[in-house]
Amino acid sequence: MDNTSQILERSAELFSGQRLLLVNPAADTLTRSLAADWTLWSWDFSVAHGLANQLPADKLVFSHLCPAVDALDAAILVMPKAIERAEYALAQMAPLLAAGKPLYLVGEKKGGVTRAERLLSQFGARPEKLDSARHCQLWRVVVDRVAKPFNLQDWQQHYTLELADQKIDLLSLPGVFSHGRLDEGSELLLEEHSALRGKVLDFGCGSGVLSIALARRNPDCQFELVDVDALAIYCAEQSLKLNDVEAQVYASDGLSEVHGRYTSVISNPPFHTGIRQDTSIAERFFSQVTRNLQPRGELRIVANGFLRYPPLIEQHIGPCQVLRENNRFKVYSAVVPG
Repeated sequence: MDNTSQILERSAELFSGQRLLLVNPAADTLTRSLAADWTLWSWDFSVAHGLANQLPADKLVFSHLCPAVDALDAAILVMPKAIERAEYALAQMAPLLAAGKPLYLVGEKKGGVTRAERLLSQFGARPEKLDSARHCQLWRVVVDRVAKPFNLQDWQQHYTLELADQKIDLLSLPGVFSHGRLDEGSELLLEEHSALRGKVLDFGCGSGVLSIALARRNPDCQFELVDVDALAIYCAEQSLKLNDVEAQVYASDGLSEVHGRYTSVISNPPFHTGIRQDTSIAERFFSQVTRNLQPRGELRIVANGFLRYPPLIEQHIGPCQVLRENNRFKVYSAVVPG
């Protein structure tokens, strides 16, 4: 069981038998070991998929928006990696709680929960730390004021990117990769203008910037975008509409929901899990993506130069070449034999 779930379990007397909203849960057995009327909101498809057999479908919500739950006894947020994502979640949770009801925040000390007092103080006068164990803290505030109704538009960021050959209008939400800007890696990948062919998969699409720019440059291609994050899925869908680009967007844990064969796969792949550097997502991706690449299909990715991706790419796909590089990033290309 995750450390955050264990510290909640240590305080079972606070939660047993209650009507609870749990946000950003770990994919573990907490809801089975702690008897309560649970509703879970997750924006992580892998977590939602992992918990699907533990709760009824209407009690487990995968979405960019918090479900509206009536008559809550309490709400609990597991601290996300990005503090702005915590603020986004709390802004939706607090209006669901009546005055006098508790709002909890739990998380790892090195993962940002030490900011709990500041995060919770906008909803009640006296945030308090209830427990500290397993490198985690559990905080509570009793809601003593009417929370501002949540308005999604207040949290959406619209911005325009100007590339050498086009302008792109994008929409982003807190915690989506490279929120409100074009990250340096994606910028380098988009400086590469060599043509793509056929069906293109954008793995870890974020707000959709790669597919929008490349779809305009390669109008005969058909694009599919996947991401594990519900907020990224929503942003990609909205950004595609803003730019009149047609493409399919759907959630996937890695390549779990990807079943087609593609002529090209593009990605700025994630290499962090939570607060720790983790290349396992990319490694698993390299080992599995060959089943989705047609013969002579191309994998084109950008990554930090210090990551030892070329040997992994060549092991699973084929000879790897560097298309572009700067002092931090490299754009790699590998073609499947055939």
